Amino acid sequence: MSFILSIKRFLFVVLLATPLVAFADEITPEQQFEIGKQKALVCVTCHGVDGISATETYPNLQGQKQQYLIAALKAYKQNQRIDGLAILMQGYAKHLSDQDMRDLAYYFSHVKTENHDQ
Repeated sequence: MSFILSIKRFLFVVLLATPLVAFADEITPEQQFEIGKQKALVCVTCHGVDGISATETYPNLQGQKQQYLIAALKAYKQNQRIDGLAILMQGYAKHLSDQDMRDLAYYFSHVKTENHDQ
């Protein structure tokens, strides 16, 4: 999947989820988790399902602290991170609002991998 197609798909998902936030006075943690999960669909390509990457070059996001993830996304958006594959993240992050960053950070800090081996 091309980088541009991934960004377009991500923006489409964000636009779908935005009305859920815009009309809610207060959202529940469960709702914020689901909104973050929808916005995180584009992240799965590199960071893996539930934020656990299968590739050594991409970090795991599952269990990271919310403030760290928000700070990292803001740094990518502002082109302050330039190492490694930062150019990929800069492309994604430049389209994120502060709310998008909070939703993504909430999701990845709370998501758990389901055990399917039972």
